[in-house]
Amino acid sequence: MEMLVQDLIALALVYAIIIASLTISLILDKKRSSVDTRKVIHIGIGNFVFVWWMFSANWIMLVFFTIPFVVLLFFTMRKDNAIAKSKIGDISNKGHKTGLFFYAVSITILVALFFNHWVAASIGIVAMTYGDGFGSIIGKRYGRHKTINGKSVEGSFGVFFSTAIMTTVILLFYTFLVSNGYYPRGDVTALVSIWTIPFIAGIFASIAEMISPGAYDNLIIPLSVSTLMVLLGL
Repeated sequence: MEMLVQDLIALALVYAIIIASLTISLILDKKRSSVDTRKVIHIGIGNFVFVWWMFSANWIMLVFFTIPFVVLLFFTMRKDNAIAKSKIGDISNKGHKTGLFFYAVSITILVALFFNHWVAASIGIVAMTYGDGFGSIIGKRYGRHKTINGKSVEGSFGVFFSTAIMTTVILLFYTFLVSNGYYPRGDVTALVSIWTIPFIAGIFASIAEMISPGAYDNLIIPLSVSTLMVLLGL
């Protein structure tokens, strides 16, 4: 097992995405912005889906990205340690610590089990990051018609549209990669018309988000949506 140049580039890009997301969040927090800085991180870090196809093996992501991420967030959940008392701990305190931990765990599971289904896994990730993220923002600001688990119809529509839009972006992006020979391990084909996939992913993600209790949506949404996409042939 060895790392290739493309793996080093991919790792650099992944960490650049993480650092940029944290930096933007800290700047907004310092300026006392009304923007939910936790959601900036939640959505921003999810953009690694535009990079992870570059990795030649999933163990590289597990060792140098996802597992350290899980360990870091695990310690932010604990008390009386340097990480929990750091700026990262302060950011974690603004959200649901268990939810952030599950966020990292779900990414780790997808990296470990869905390496040959990057398109399906990417759709699952954007359903959690963009879908759930914007659904929460829209629900808190405009939610008037409550459903279950404290969710709203408006928030569910936010999940649907955000997931559908980003699923379309993912399909276009991976179609470009496959068509130009950049992603030889996979393709963008499904058992149904490929352009029904955004609608299906949006509907399923909005239902999964609605019925998910508390912090568990960061596990249920990405894993269930990714599994559905695999079953549909992606």
